[in-house]
Amino acid sequence: MPTLAEIQRALERHTPHIRPFAADPSRAAVAMILAGPPADLSLVFIRRAEREGDPWSGHYAFPGGRAHADDPTPQAVAERETWEEVGLRLRPGHLLGPLSEMPVRLGGVDTGMVLSPFLYYLGERHAPLAPNGEVAAAYWVPLAHLWDGGNSTHLELERNQTHMLYPAIRYRDYVIWGLTFRVLTLFSDILDDPLPHLEEIPGLGR
Repeated sequence: MPTLAEIQRALERHTPHIRPFAADPSRAAVAMILAGPPADLSLVFIRRAEREGDPWSGHYAFPGGRAHADDPTPQAVAERETWEEVGLRLRPGHLLGPLSEMPVRLGGVDTGMVLSPFLYYLGERHAPLAPNGEVAAAYWVPLAHLWDGGNSTHLELERNQTHMLYPAIRYRDYVIWGLTFRVLTLFSDILDDPLPHLEEIPGLGR
């Protein structure tokens, strides 16, 4: 399980791949928000509300969303969405750094969207979370839970008459998978501390 010092050193070595930003719906950003003692960190997850027509309805995710026309940077997108979705105000001193951008895929198919993840540390206190109407629930999840191989699982889905297996992490009555799992995998790759879960499954289209 990574400590705050290990995360900071890894980010110092990391050169994120970032492209010029245009404030349009093809750009999205998320905030990976850490808090807790430096050797016992937790990370904020939300469970998205169930909404008809939303392909990520009910999924675990990080606070975030699509860019608005008046968002000046991807970081501003992540911070605005975090305030709206869970009531956390992210300050400049909280930012640890950006991760590389990644394409957003749905069922292994590129959607044309680009996601920008940003990592923050709020301090040793787990601030209360205040979900809005877009969020069914919000949690502080210990990193120890994510790096515990006993919580590994997979999700089986049928897409376009093809049987697909997706790596996942159990948490409460749901699983962390898909795009959120890919962001976590990118994070663990930067740390050189791989998650103890299946990262490559035939047909995954990671």
